[in-house]
Amino acid sequence: MPHLPLSYRVVGEDDYMLEIEVAADGCFSINSGDHTSHKPRRGSLTPSQKVRLSDLLDQIGDPREHLAPVGASGFMATLTLGDAGPGQIRKFRFWEGALLEDPGLEAVVRALEVL
Repeated sequence: MPHLPLSYRVVGEDDYMLEIEVAADGCFSINSGDHTSHKPRRGSLTPSQKVRLSDLLDQIGDPREHLAPVGASGFMATLTLGDAGPGQIRKFRFWEGALLEDPGLEAVVRALEVL
């Protein structure tokens, strides 16, 4: 999967955060929190999850920003794809409320959220 590793991070309000890391081999970790901490979860993508995620990532195109409207706070997200190296990292920064404007990016986020 040329899109891996990937990192998805959301910072919300009131101590909410979600961080999903997927390594090149398909192993993942999910770290989330809110008013109470949650123990990190770990696992591995199934072959069908790898194919689905790869297909979704193929469709999202070039990085772009979807900024929050004036007055909105929290729930800014970053999706980073690829290994370190010149031209090999793609970074998408967006306000989660704007996902309805970008169905491809929304599909990737929803696939990650159900891991």
